[in-house]
Amino acid sequence: MTLEQKQIPYKIEKVNMRCYGDKPASFLKMQPNGNIPVAEIDGVIYNQSNDILYSLEELFPNHESLVCSKDSSADERDRFQRMLRLERQLFGAWMYWLTGPAGTGGKRNQEQFIQVLRIVEEELKQVSDKKGFFMGDRVTMVDFMFAPFLERTVASLLFYKGFQIRVSSEEYDTTEFYHVNKWFDAMESLSSYRLTKSDYYTHCWDLPPQLGGCSFEPDSAKPYEEAINGIRNLNGQGGSWEFPLLPHNGGVEPDWSWCNDVNMAQLEAVERLSYNHEAIVAFASRGAGKKGMPPVMAPLSDPNAVSNPNVSISVDAILKIVCHVMLLQESELGVSDERMAMEVLLKNIISKWEQDENAFELKKGVVDSLVYLRDRIGVPRDMRLPAARLLRANLNWALGVILDA
Repeated sequence: MTLEQKQIPYKIEKVNMRCYGDKPASFLKMQPNGNIPVAEIDGVIYNQSNDILYSLEELFPNHESLVCSKDSSADERDRFQRMLRLERQLFGAWMYWLTGPAGTGGKRNQEQFIQVLRIVEEELKQVSDKKGFFMGDRVTMVDFMFAPFLERTVASLLFYKGFQIRVSSEEYDTTEFYHVNKWFDAMESLSSYRLTKSDYYTHCWDLPPQLGGCSFEPDSAKPYEEAINGIRNLNGQGGSWEFPLLPHNGGVEPDWSWCNDVNMAQLEAVERLSYNHEAIVAFASRGAGKKGMPPVMAPLSDPNAVSNPNVSISVDAILKIVCHVMLLQESELGVSDERMAMEVLLKNIISKWEQDENAFELKKGVVDSLVYLRDRIGVPRDMRLPAARLLRANLNWALGVILDA
């Protein structure tokens, strides 16, 4: 986000976190302890987040500054440092509640977290007459330090604890954390933030292996967990990844109103699928293949898995139909004459499976492959949320046709 906001040219090289597999030797040579992020600037290695951020300020003085200027008042400089300390305080309180025990200890951690979040709310309220950032009128390093953890906090505490912070704009007057919600609105006005923004589902499956586990409180969290996982809407009617689609995750996750309309989201999903279709078919076919050895901690990650080539032709054909359906650009996301025609075509493909001597294994393998792909659509790694939810729902449509047949 900082590199994007400051408009500093850069190149990203992605490296696994440990829970997703082994790191390459070339990276370990650069960073022996294996920790990320790492930045190389003009041949010099920086291997701590804060070191990288402050180095960007010093080494690129002609780009937008994200710290206090020399002309800043003592009060402004004091607030800047106080907000950075508050970010660390909030991070610690979130971690203790999310990963700590349930029961009495969990209740105490919850109270401590809410107390710190109220301090954050009050600090943002003090500058509410400005643009909504922590320092008021302009985005700074403080906002970019808060962003990764506040975004994950909102998703994870809803999923694991049933504690809601972010609400839809129509509900702002009903939440205790009005100014935290307004801060998210301010951040979502920045292209530098939109570029990295993830969805609740991706965060909630990423975090446990990265943190060593998250404690779940089913009494309060179960309905939100099921909505975020696409199982059912909060109203109990249908799945939140099924047509007709309600607001994101059945209303659990505020709509990304800043992110293109439905038709553009459909085109984005089709573009992502078709651009990399050969690799995606092979990836999906892992669902009918063999698990990798040795296994890794992350339940949705299996870098050593082996695809099943026996299902790849069928998976490829179904994904083509899914793409065609998304190109219909229906005015209402539901049943249309053209979608029904595609359903007939899909049933014709299914009927041909009966001619295979291993028909049951083929059908089961295709279903497993589509589920495997659906559950691993990551935001924003693969596409943005509006496109991802449409693709997830259309894969469920195809799965429904297959299972009904």
